[in-house]
Amino acid sequence: MSNIIQHNKIPITVIQGFLGAGKTTLLNYILTHNQGMNIGVVVNDFGDINIDSELVKSKTDKKLELTSGCICCSLQTLDLQEAIDQFTYPGTTIDYIIIEASGLAEPRDLAMTLKQTIGVRVRLDGIVTVLDAHNLTKNAKDHSAIARDQLLFTDFVIINKVDLASTEQLEEVRQMVSAFSPKARLIEAVKGEIDVRLILDKDQYKLRQTAKETNSHDNTHDHHQHLHEQYSTLSWSSKKPLDPMKIQDFVNRKIPTNVYRAKGFMDFGTKGHMRKYIFQLVGARPEIVWENWKNIQPETKLVFIGKDIDTSKLKAELDACIDPDPQGPLPDGIELQLPQKAEL
Repeated sequence: MSNIIQHNKIPITVIQGFLGAGKTTLLNYILTHNQGMNIGVVVNDFGDINIDSELVKSKTDKKLELTSGCICCSLQTLDLQEAIDQFTYPGTTIDYIIIEASGLAEPRDLAMTLKQTIGVRVRLDGIVTVLDAHNLTKNAKDHSAIARDQLLFTDFVIINKVDLASTEQLEEVRQMVSAFSPKARLIEAVKGEIDVRLILDKDQYKLRQTAKETNSHDNTHDHHQHLHEQYSTLSWSSKKPLDPMKIQDFVNRKIPTNVYRAKGFMDFGTKGHMRKYIFQLVGARPEIVWENWKNIQPETKLVFIGKDIDTSKLKAELDACIDPDPQGPLPDGIELQLPQKAEL
């Protein structure tokens, strides 16, 4: 059930945070632990990325090509749309685009720019905010408006450098994040080392075996295995229609914050005008669009991705969303309004 949504658009993930928070460290980690994806990266300058020269296949003023299949574009020589165009040509092998925002980029402006810039070939997947656990209080005091917006305009929060912070500092950071974004999906990290499947859509992984991956041995295998042990999924399906009111309550109040992503499609039967409802959750941001079933027997299929998920409890919450009266009307004369039509 992992490929239940087939996107034709290349997903974009934005990494934002203050100068020195660890954005580039996280980016470097993703590029070297990317599950075999080809990634296009948009950065302020090539000099910001510390990549082993042996991994560089070719370099121009505009583009840095890596042997892994990843490509970097510099905003020193291209605007954002031109940089994105470097990755979205017909026949491209790029699976994902990552934009590293400058340390003092305005989150509101960035969100607006992306809405105006991205087109039919790409989609905004998620926004990741990187925080420096050791220096967050000072950064937040010096740039309070941006600090607030970086927590408001985000899907995931990575609290980085937890090894350098005291217990009191770390708890203060957690409380600050919770105050601004109580539903924020939190990941704590040292040197940006995370399980990248939590912030990038794992269905984009084509699992190419590069020569480097085939011929080398990772001497940090035990550590990465430990990261992967926290990753968990739940696949759930129902041939019976769901109650749209119960699903709305489930999405708004009952999905735990250790669920980082969810996706799939849902059947609401006659209450849903016999349409196929495509559901996606990125962080705390849910989205539902619709399309026709196209001669497929209606059935709900959902996948939840996160860390240490209580699968029994989550399954029980989903079971409770099955409609006990699928032929009856919605309460109080409510009629389900169709959301936007799917453009996958």
